[in-house]
Amino acid sequence: MAKDYREVIRKSKILVVDDHRNIRLSLKLTLENEGAIVTEAESVTTASPHLHTLENQPHAFDALLFDIRMPDGNGLDLLKKVSLLGLASRVIMISGEGTMNEAFQATEMGAFDYIDKPFTSERILVSVGRCLSFNQIKSQNEALAQAVQKDDEILGEHPLIQELHRNIKRVAPTQGRVLILGESGTGKELIAKAIHRNSDRASEPLVKVNCAAIPHSLVESELFGHEKGAFTGAAKTRRGLFELADGGTLFLDEIGELSLDVQAKLLRVLQTGEFSRVGSESILKTDVRLLAATHRDLSDMVAEGSFREDLYYRLNVITLKAPPLRERGDDLILMAEHFLEKACEEHSIGYRQLSDSALKQLKSHHWPGNIRELKNAIERAAILSEQQIIQSIPNLNSDVPKHWSPPKQTDTDHFHFQATTLTWQEFHQESGREYLKYVLEKTEGNVSEAARVLCLERAYLHRLMKKLGVQRGVVVKEGN
Repeated sequence: MAKDYREVIRKSKILVVDDHRNIRLSLKLTLENEGAIVTEAESVTTASPHLHTLENQPHAFDALLFDIRMPDGNGLDLLKKVSLLGLASRVIMISGEGTMNEAFQATEMGAFDYIDKPFTSERILVSVGRCLSFNQIKSQNEALAQAVQKDDEILGEHPLIQELHRNIKRVAPTQGRVLILGESGTGKELIAKAIHRNSDRASEPLVKVNCAAIPHSLVESELFGHEKGAFTGAAKTRRGLFELADGGTLFLDEIGELSLDVQAKLLRVLQTGEFSRVGSESILKTDVRLLAATHRDLSDMVAEGSFREDLYYRLNVITLKAPPLRERGDDLILMAEHFLEKACEEHSIGYRQLSDSALKQLKSHHWPGNIRELKNAIERAAILSEQQIIQSIPNLNSDVPKHWSPPKQTDTDHFHFQATTLTWQEFHQESGREYLKYVLEKTEGNVSEAARVLCLERAYLHRLMKKLGVQRGVVVKEGN
């Protein structure tokens, strides 16, 4: 054979339907010599029970070989029945008297191959082998797609999650903008994916970007693109996310981190559907459904002047809330068991189970990092456990400083300014500086740990530290 298909043919289950006994015998011997399990039928009538079996057991046959012309009917009728089951790619049509029109019909109905009589054993084996290989790959891809979608599912049975599912189903088919609120790690991106997946834009791209992870100087270029030579380092023209998402959905995570000037340009796109690349005066148009998410209170940001009011109302057409893990009751255990199964599978660990003491430990934890923290904790426990029964979750509290409690305004070591001498904005900045200093002191200058405690993205915390003049627990004085 041009390609050795013996391995894929071995133990495959094949149905051969042909009214000529010698043809059936030839096909049977050819395929059984390679280890296939062959079932014969001499007519459309005798093939029908096997197709009924296929309805209830899709894997009853891996490949089907149908003659076209038979005394009691046409093999194309059998192909039509198989097509309705979504299994046409398993069918190979065989004919000694077929016309080009019949060959075209078979192809249109999804048959894998069309073979003219007389044929050689080589031709049959190559066709059957290719058919089996193709459908194996197809099944693997479908399983992979289902696994990916399962990973993107919003797990949980708590009433808050059930209500979230209902709201997603209501808003997904519309074109309305959605603002997704929730603490860090609560699954805001999963909500955006679910909205896109259930919308009429599902076949178009879903483009995602974390606004907090993009350097401030590059945000505009990332969103709108740039022309060659627009700035230092712009070696070639680059399309932005609004162009890449055209016709589909654009998800802006942590939208509260955008600067006011970028907010103004984003507002223009939402109002007119038009934008320009950096360094260009040409107007481009885009058809994008915008989804946005943030863990911050945008209404407070509007009040303090760090978020545009007009943009806030443009974004806030529909609001969905991702509830924190601590408010979801037994969903905690459901997700822990799901993450444990996935971790064991991904790391080839073998069976693991959470003990009663481990479950009690999970339930008593506050979960400031929400689902993301839970997933990491379970994965760590699965990898480090030497026994099938996990007795405890190691380092569960290592993500949060021990004896953590927020500072009080009466603490003379902090918040020692005279509030009556400050404007509201000055008070807000000074209190933020002192609070951030306090957290960094308690985390011994560990920025990653402080970011987890504050439920902030690490990149944003670095920018906030720079803005407020704080370096790992030490306040930087003005001018230094």
